[in-house]
Amino acid sequence: MIYAKLSTILVILLPLLLFCAFATKIFIIKENFQNKQIEGFSSQNDINYVYWTGGFDSTYRLCEMLVVEKKTVQPIYVSLVLDNDCQSEESCNKLWLRRNRKEERKAMKTIRERLAIKFPYTKTTMLPTLEVDEPIHNQIFNYQFEKNFYSDNLWPKKRRKHQYLFLSKYATYHKKYIDIGVLGIHEGSKFAVFLKNSLRREDNNYVITDNSHPLHYLRFPLYGKSKERLLTDSQIYGFADILQETWSCWFPKNGKACNKCPMCRERIVSHPN
Repeated sequence: MIYAKLSTILVILLPLLLFCAFATKIFIIKENFQNKQIEGFSSQNDINYVYWTGGFDSTYRLCEMLVVEKKTVQPIYVSLVLDNDCQSEESCNKLWLRRNRKEERKAMKTIRERLAIKFPYTKTTMLPTLEVDEPIHNQIFNYQFEKNFYSDNLWPKKRRKHQYLFLSKYATYHKKYIDIGVLGIHEGSKFAVFLKNSLRREDNNYVITDNSHPLHYLRFPLYGKSKERLLTDSQIYGFADILQETWSCWFPKNGKACNKCPMCRERIVSHPN
């Protein structure tokens, strides 16, 4: 009789104990993920972060922060493959993969040099570019991202793996608000509607109002603007010539733009020779 009662109690308690152990493990993993810091980030609060590729949009934001807002800026270049599950550009044979890292690095080097000549103070206010080439493995964040981002089809199904997954994960991982220079959000899309309902303006920037959302640490300073508007403003502030040195093409051939990819079709200035 006693053994029967003990067996009944174990049947009841065992699932509860397993659940508590699993929940505790998730909590520990989540806390470690959110509190983790790595080399390359400064503890100073006056440093502003921006994802930079050497492209038109992100370079505009970089210049705006340096020249107009007179900020100290930490550019972050993500060289990882973010378009699909390939491990590297060299080993990937998939069609949808940007193959322009060489051109991007060249553009960033030229832009930095041009900025230093035209705006000498940027030699100190523009910090050395931090390159990210290591993935962050965290299934909890991936699950939360997919739940919030893909469940409502905020992005086309053909792009099941999107750069926002890693960019938002990286920013959350380091608890750093990072500007993202993205304009390619088509009006009327579900993601555009989501941003319209989720962003609030704050200090010449746009932030996600929901602190628990996976995109919370990303900032959208160019929201609602067009490339034409950026070009006009750059002419006013004196760095339009620097935008001429940017690179957008995803599939260059022999160092020249393909003039066929979406990035080329959306470009409003010529690629540098």
